[in-house]
Amino acid sequence: MLVRILVYIELFLGLRLPPGPKPKPIIGNMLDIPNDSEWITYADWANKYGELVYANVFGTHMLWVNSRQMAYEIFEKRSSNYSDRPTTTMLSELLDVTEWDIAFQPYGTWWRRHRRDMHMSFHDRAVKAFFPVQSKHTRLLRSPDKYTEHLFHTAGAVMIEISLTLFYYLIAYGIETQPEKDPYVETAQEVVYSIIEAGTPGKFLVDIWPWMKYIPACIPGAGFQRKVARRRRRSIDLLELPFEESKKRMNDGNVDVCFVSSRLSEIESDTTMCPYDGAIIKNAAATIFAAGVDTTTNTIRAFILAMILYPEVQKKAQKEIDSVLGFQRLPEVGDIDALPSVFAIYEEALRWHPLIPSGMPHVASEDDVIQGYFIPKGTIEFGNAW
Repeated sequence: MLVRILVYIELFLGLRLPPGPKPKPIIGNMLDIPNDSEWITYADWANKYGELVYANVFGTHMLWVNSRQMAYEIFEKRSSNYSDRPTTTMLSELLDVTEWDIAFQPYGTWWRRHRRDMHMSFHDRAVKAFFPVQSKHTRLLRSPDKYTEHLFHTAGAVMIEISLTLFYYLIAYGIETQPEKDPYVETAQEVVYSIIEAGTPGKFLVDIWPWMKYIPACIPGAGFQRKVARRRRRSIDLLELPFEESKKRMNDGNVDVCFVSSRLSEIESDTTMCPYDGAIIKNAAATIFAAGVDTTTNTIRAFILAMILYPEVQKKAQKEIDSVLGFQRLPEVGDIDALPSVFAIYEEALRWHPLIPSGMPHVASEDDVIQGYFIPKGTIEFGNAW
C-alpha cells in the first residue's frame, strides 16, 4: 500500500514527497521513530534532510517543519489548512483527552467554544490580574533545599487560581493548595505526564493497530489497558473535584465572583445559554490547571540549570537587580522594563530548553503543495523547535 501511494504521487501527480529516512516495506519508518529523546533524532533529520522532513508509519504521513520561515508559511499563512489536530486511539478514544483538553481538540465548533472561554481569561488585559497571585506564592525561602517540590506547588497554586479568573478579577476555585503534596497538583502532574506519553508518536501500538483497544488487560501485550483505566480515573478527578468544590462553596454563598461562579450564574439566568456551557467551563478550568503546572515547573528548572552552568550570567543579572531594587524587596512584574538583562534571561530559558520540542501536532485538512513537495491530506505536522 505504501509503495502504491508513493508511485501514484510521483507518476500521476508529478510531485514528490519531502525528503526523509528511507521507509521499509509495510511498516514504513516505524523503526526510525525514537521512543525517547526524540528531539535529538529529529534535529539530526533536520541537519540531514533540510527544513521539511517526511516519514510514514503504516500509512500515517508525518512531516517535521524545521525552520522559522517554513513554520510561518505552514502554520500562519496557511493556517486554514493546518489548524486541525490529529486524533489517535490512545488520546482520543481510550483517554478521551480530546473531549476536554482544548490543546488536542479537532478544529471545529466544540474547539471554538472552548477557545472563547479561554480567551475571556487570557487576553492581553486580563493576564495582568494574575501578577499578584504569582508574588503571593513565591515561597522558596521556607526550605530552599526542597526547591523542586516548591516549583510544582507554586506552579499549581498559581494555575488553580488563574483557572477561575474573569477579566480583571483573580479569584480561586475557593481551594487553598496545601504546602506539600497537594492532591490537586499531584493529580494534574499525573494527567499531564499521561498526555505527554500518549501523544508521543509510536509510543503505543494501539495507535497503529486500533483493534488492540478491544484486547482485555489480562492478555499479554495489553498492559496499556491498566494504564488507561487508572489515567481515565485521574482525568475525571482533575475535571470534577475542584469544580464540584467550587460549586459547593458557591451554593453555600462562600465563594467570590470568579470565572466558574460567574459563568455558571450566566447559565442559570440566561435561558438561551446552551446546557453544554457548564461542561465547557469545567473543561477550560481543568485545561488551564493541567497545562500550567508542568510547563511552569520545567521552565524554572531550565532557568536554574542555566544559572548553574553560566554563573557569569547569574552575576550580571544579580548586579542589575541590586542596582535597580537595592536590598529592600524582591522583583515584581512591574519592574520588567527596568530589568532588561533579567527579562532577556527569562526569554532565553524558554528558547534554550523548549517545553515541547516538536510543538503541538497539527494535521492537514486537504492536500497541499509546498515548494514543489506534495503534502497529502491527513499529514501530521510537527514544528521542530529543537
